[in-house]
Amino acid sequence: MAKQVVVTVISDLATDQRVHKVCQTLRDHGYSVSLIGSKRKGSLSLNKRDYSATRINMVFQKNFLFYAEFNTRLFLRLLSIKGDIFLGNDLDVMPATWLAARIKRKPVVYDTHEYFMAMAGLDDKPLISKIWKRIESFIFPRLRYIYTICDSFCALYKRDYDKDLKTVRNLPYLHIKESGDHAVLLEKINRDIPKDKFLILFQGAGINQHRGVEELVLAMKWLDPGKLHLLIVGGGDIFSSVEHLIRKEGLGGIITVIPKLPFEALRHITRQAQLGLSLDKPDNINHRYGLPNKIFDYLHAGVPVLVSRLVELEKIVNQYQVGSFIETHEPAHIASCIEKIFLDPAQLAVWKANTEHVRRELNWETESKIVLDIFKQVEAETVK
Repeated sequence: MAKQVVVTVISDLATDQRVHKVCQTLRDHGYSVSLIGSKRKGSLSLNKRDYSATRINMVFQKNFLFYAEFNTRLFLRLLSIKGDIFLGNDLDVMPATWLAARIKRKPVVYDTHEYFMAMAGLDDKPLISKIWKRIESFIFPRLRYIYTICDSFCALYKRDYDKDLKTVRNLPYLHIKESGDHAVLLEKINRDIPKDKFLILFQGAGINQHRGVEELVLAMKWLDPGKLHLLIVGGGDIFSSVEHLIRKEGLGGIITVIPKLPFEALRHITRQAQLGLSLDKPDNINHRYGLPNKIFDYLHAGVPVLVSRLVELEKIVNQYQVGSFIETHEPAHIASCIEKIFLDPAQLAVWKANTEHVRRELNWETESKIVLDIFKQVEAETVK
């Protein structure tokens, strides 16, 4: 009989590519998978998947009450369903996931997508930060199977808890099955995207503070509106304020803003860009040592990149020669870097050609083997 894996995550599932890929991989290799997420006002519709995917309708929409409500309701849900292995994604689901698994005497696998205690928004909330730190300090040492998104986060957690984590990067599939479910949506988007300009793309479901997007918007004041056009696609804490900034600066003719999309539809936009941007600031540990999902989405779509000089980003860009770096977050400097790239089409073409090496070497078909090895280890040790 197939082992039943219960997967928990606080996202609304529609935009979470990493969780979907893990669930699909487990399902494709003989596991029965049940995924549980949240549903808030404004959550995108969820397409049918090859595994069970359900969402908890939330009353509270943000702040600590949202997390408290989700964990309470998730815990009750987990007590009522059968599972052989529990997989929690990020610390914000672990109170319910770990406790339910402990009561049921089942193993827990933990996928930490970030260095949680440095998450944007916790730095100015000392009480909330203290609560999460106590939760992490209690649960983390009691976990046996843990993986994260990059080597730098492994090193940070090794320092904090003397735990050896596995690295599982959030890489796209080499071979993607297009569903065609979003034809109407994509037709509308196509009408909003200029066809006679170079497209610069900034995408991300978490467009929050310290991401460099405000400076990017202001940088467009220095660039030729007849030649370049910026697409900002996604959502996040400062998304509405970014839209306000665009209106205030009168930049609506050179910038198009598109709200967050299902990841299947987002790929369609990514492929149309000529340059992808990831401009996280180094003043946050998660940014300084993290590995943004968007970098691989760009490169797999054949799109060269302009990025901040951050540890993991430098490794990728320098190793594969697929783009360039900004040195500061001054809008004029960002504009100068963008302009320089488009003044050298030969170099841009070389970078674009090199993205194929990334696609062939760094893809989910290869990376997913690490996840499967972890679950095989869990099964072997559970039998003992």
